[in-house]
Amino acid sequence: LQQTRTDLFEMGNNVQVQTGVTTGNLAAMEDAIKQLQQKQSEQSDALTSLYRDRQVSNEDWAIAEVEYLLIIAMQRLLLEEDVISALAAMEAADLRLKNLGDPGLVPVRQQLVSDMNLLRAVNLADIAGMAIYLAELVDLATDLPLNSEVITIENAALTANENQVDDRLDAEPFWKKIPRLLWQEIKSLVVIKQAGEVKQVLLLPGEEYFLSQNLRLELESARLSVLRADSGNLRASIVLIQSWLRQYFDTNNSAVINVIETLEQMQAIELKPDLPDISSSVETLRAYLREVSNESVSADKILEEIQDRKSVV
Repeated sequence: LQQTRTDLFEMGNNVQVQTGVTTGNLAAMEDAIKQLQQKQSEQSDALTSLYRDRQVSNEDWAIAEVEYLLIIAMQRLLLEEDVISALAAMEAADLRLKNLGDPGLVPVRQQLVSDMNLLRAVNLADIAGMAIYLAELVDLATDLPLNSEVITIENAALTANENQVDDRLDAEPFWKKIPRLLWQEIKSLVVIKQAGEVKQVLLLPGEEYFLSQNLRLELESARLSVLRADSGNLRASIVLIQSWLRQYFDTNNSAVINVIETLEQMQAIELKPDLPDISSSVETLRAYLREVSNESVSADKILEEIQDRKSVV
C-alpha cells in the first residue's frame, strides 16, 4: 500500500507537471495567435493605405496629363496656328477626364467642350487643295483660248497707224524723216507709267506667248501666296489674273469661265481666319486644383485639432 501510494503520488506530480506544461504551451500559442492577428491587422491597414495612395496618385497623374494636353493644344494653336492638332489634344484631354468619373471635374469638362466647339467653328481653308489647283492652272495657261476679236482689232489699229506713218514719211524729204524715225525708236524703247498705275499685259500682235508666260508667273505668285497664307497678295493676284482673262481671253469658252468662277470663290476665302482663345480650359482646371488643395489642407488641420483634443483629455 505504501508503495502504491508513492506511485500514485508520483503519477499525480507528473500529471501536474504535464498540465503545467500544457497550460504554458496553450498560453504561448495564444500569445502567438494574438501576435499573428495583430500583424494581420497591421498588414490590412497598410494595404488599405497603399490602395488609397495609389488611387490618389492615379488621379493626380491623370489630371497632370490633362493639364499637359491642354498646354500642348494652346501652343499648337498660338505658335503654329494648327487647329487640327489643338483640337485632337483637347479631345484626348476630355476623354481622360471622362474616364476619371469625378463629379468635381464637370465644370472643367464643360469649359473644355465649349472651347472645342469654338475650334470646330473655325472655317479652315484647304491650303493644299488651293495650291494644287493653281499649280494645274499654271500648266493649263498655255491651252486657254485667246480672244480673237481683241487681237484682230489691235492688229488692224497698228497696221493703220503704220500705214499713216509710212504715207507721211514718203511725202517728206529724207532729212525731215530722220528726227521722226529717231523719236519712234526712242518711244519703242521707253515706257512711261504713272505712279500707282495698274500693271497691264504687254500684248503685242503675234506675241501671245508673252501673255501666257505672264499669266503663268502671276498664277505662280498666287500659289506662293496660298502656301504662305497671305490673303492680301492672293486677292491682288486673283484680281489681276481675272482682268487679264476677261480682257485677252475668250470669256465664252467653258474653261475660261470655270477658271474665273473658281478664282472668285478662292478670292473670298480667308487663309488666316481668326483663332479663338482656349486658355479658359487650363484656367478652369487650375482653379479646380487650387480648390482641391485648399480642401485637403483644411481637412488636415481638422484632424490635427481632433488629435490635440484627445491628447488633452
